[in-house]
Amino acid sequence: MESRFIKALIKWNKDPSKFPVNEWMRDIVVNYGEIKDKTFYGDTWTVLVRITRHIDDTWDTYADVAFIVDEAPWQLLVIGYSFNLWAGKDIAVVTII
Repeated sequence: MESRFIKALIKWNKDPSKFPVNEWMRDIVVNYGEIKDKTFYGDTWTVLVRITRHIDDTWDTYADVAFIVDEAPWQLLVIGYSFNLWAGKDIAVVTII
């Protein structure tokens, strides 16, 4: 897995200063689908996030992101693609760089 990750810019909805740097965070998911009547329809994939650098005077960070299984939609992780990270609620927007 170590060689199979994608570089990203993450715009956090909360201060990421307490998150570890250069360590994989494992309890984050990506939801591909939609919510109707409080029910989620679609796929959910666990995504690993490793913050590599904080951007001064912002909550933004550079990071590596990776799915944990081969069946996940790796083909979507191309430059410019964005998705939300979810950990009980939307916590950030990831853009592949």
